[in-house]
Amino acid sequence: MLNHNRAWAEVNLSHIAHNTQAIRGIVPARTSVIAVVKADAYGHGMIPVARTVLENGADSLGVALCEEGMALREAGITAPVLVMGATPEPMMRAGVRLELTQSVFSAAGARDLSSAAKQHNKRAQIHIKIDTGMGRLGFPPTPAGVDAICEIARDPRLDVGGIFTHCATADMPDNDFVHEQHSRFTRLLDELKERGLDIPVKHMCNSAATARKHPGFFMDAVRVGIMLYGLLPSPEMAEICRPLALKPAMGLFAQVTMVKELPAGVGISYGHRFTTARPSRIAVISIGYADGYPRRLTNIGRVMIRGRPAPIAGTVCMDQCMADVTGIPGAAPGDTVALLGTTGESLCADALAGLLGTINYEIVCGIGKRVPRVYTNEN
Repeated sequence: MLNHNRAWAEVNLSHIAHNTQAIRGIVPARTSVIAVVKADAYGHGMIPVARTVLENGADSLGVALCEEGMALREAGITAPVLVMGATPEPMMRAGVRLELTQSVFSAAGARDLSSAAKQHNKRAQIHIKIDTGMGRLGFPPTPAGVDAICEIARDPRLDVGGIFTHCATADMPDNDFVHEQHSRFTRLLDELKERGLDIPVKHMCNSAATARKHPGFFMDAVRVGIMLYGLLPSPEMAEICRPLALKPAMGLFAQVTMVKELPAGVGISYGHRFTTARPSRIAVISIGYADGYPRRLTNIGRVMIRGRPAPIAGTVCMDQCMADVTGIPGAAPGDTVALLGTTGESLCADALAGLLGTINYEIVCGIGKRVPRVYTNEN
């Protein structure tokens, strides 16, 4: 265990390599893998993760923002990068210059991107986004949508290399709507083909749809995010994902900075939401909600100290929190505290998400920037 004084997140790149290889193993050879590294690789660190996934079976990268693609290029990563979200018009020129593939989901956006490409005397690489039922960005799968896409394809400054949609319910037990989305998408593709437009790369699978291995859904590419990090698309998919043997990649750690001996009846932290019911030993821990340890874990969270569980005692503060270590003999300043683990179930991101009524994505993405990431390669 590495000691970084206050708080740190350990990211096991060997686990990310394993997860990438496992995903590559269930995807047909003809289907490329777009590894989604947006949001700083879901909090794991975009640049180290990007290099790892590309070395272990991913063919290209997916980000949400043009700025994220720019950071990949600045780090020397030359692999294809798909910007899946909206790019403001002032950023489009940088995207074209750096040969980022940008998503187009409106006629106005296509015109702006064409103008940016003209300024660089280049053709902008684009993927067309279709809204088949997510209710977010995308052209509708309607005759008007087909007309707009065909018009975009005639622009000499735009190279339509791909077209995609996004699954809304693939991670749910009742995922029949995914089949409806697939039907809407393939009907639109057929209509485009009848109009003489056969776009080379078609993709719709996210992590959940990829794990389900729906026949015909793989197409030319899949976009995999949360599973790269060893986490389930949803708790309901535990059995479906079990054959992948995913390995969580992130652990979150801090230190005990003080242990206080307190009598019964003493209030702890803001609002005295916890009061000692007996003579107690309370450990002060060097992490708080500004670091991404949620305040909502007040009085319901658990941490591990010396291999034993310790309940959070009182309100989680901005920079610190407290735990009851009365039952942990020898707990002392300098002890390492595990708040999120890569093994076992009690500290996994899914367990924390369950306590908070949220999803594991939010847990790992929420780890703050002031928490350094420390990279390991332990199997």
